[in-house]
Amino acid sequence: MLRFLLALSLLMALGACAPFHRPLSAGDRGKVREVDIRVVVAQESFMFSAQSPGVSAATGGGLIGALIDSSVQQSRQKDMSAEVQAIVGPLLDYDYRAEAARALEAQLAEPASFPLKIRSAQLLAAMPVKAVHEARIAATRDGPAYMVVWLQYALEPGLGAFTTRASALLWQDGKSEPSYRAAAIFQTPIGGTARATVIRRLTADDGQVLRGVMRDSMTQTLRAVAMDIAGARSGSVKTARFNINGSWVTVAGASFDEQPGRVLFRDQDGALYSVRSAAP
Repeated sequence: MLRFLLALSLLMALGACAPFHRPLSAGDRGKVREVDIRVVVAQESFMFSAQSPGVSAATGGGLIGALIDSSVQQSRQKDMSAEVQAIVGPLLDYDYRAEAARALEAQLAEPASFPLKIRSAQLLAAMPVKAVHEARIAATRDGPAYMVVWLQYALEPGLGAFTTRASALLWQDGKSEPSYRAAAIFQTPIGGTARATVIRRLTADDGQVLRGVMRDSMTQTLRAVAMDIAGARSGSVKTARFNINGSWVTVAGASFDEQPGRVLFRDQDGALYSVRSAAP
């Protein structure tokens, strides 16, 4: 089971980071009168590591990955080791969907925040079933465009960073092939080295820090997608530190927006990154 979970987590991460970019052409943008947006937040995709980097254990390197889904949280959590429960218990008290909904509502309250006229926006717990999804795409022939933003979130091994990976797709004119698609990756360092210290910091004051990071990730993801749809031009090449499976590496790309302490850039495959500009 452990190997299966580790493999599944890796496949999900690699899939989210794969080249996945098709800009929205000026012609297609001009044809969009209204759009219905559905944001899918996979709460059950929450992934974490049970041990900090460098800790050796019988499990081979000390990294224990787990995929906690809503159907097994109650039945299997009791069977987990005390070490894993120490992480799962406190963090599962906080619902990403609730925080994402607040961020979505706040951003959409400002019409200028998105380049397309939004007719409706909903936050869903799962992708619509195939028949419903295909029917909604077909309805774009004579109705509003249809956009889905599918998002997963994770705490990197060692709890060094909080990461979200999102896929955004837009359909219009009844065509099965999306006229726009992109991958958007958000990350912010969590800070600290001792696992217990990090958990206390994240969950203090009713999870103020963790809730804030969750809301910020949703806001920044939508911002990156909105700017990409609007055709924001790339500028100078920027570098940033990025946590991958518990290790910090340097990533680079052409920037298209900067905010205090944060930079948005596209990598060579067109993936959108929103990362801290200061090295952790």
